Amino acid sequence: MHLILTDLIKVLGWVFGLVVILSGTVTILAWLLNKFTGEINVWREIKRKNTAMAILLAAIVLSICWIMSTICPLR
Repeated sequence: MHLILTDLIKVLGWVFGLVVILSGTVTILAWLLNKFTGEINVWREIKRKNTAMAILLAAIVLSICWIMSTICPLR
């Protein structure tokens, strides 16, 4: 029972850490996208339900994840 509880705590720690890291990554990427696009405010467009901007931001996040997974694999 102790081993299962230890594993559960480890998994919850990893999940929490990944949520924090991904939140920071999305914030940094949106800031960079704001700098590169000039007068278009990414967060304002996403709040206005602009699907195209949300898809663009998701594509950038997935691209960064794919690049990172090829650079440092888990194996």
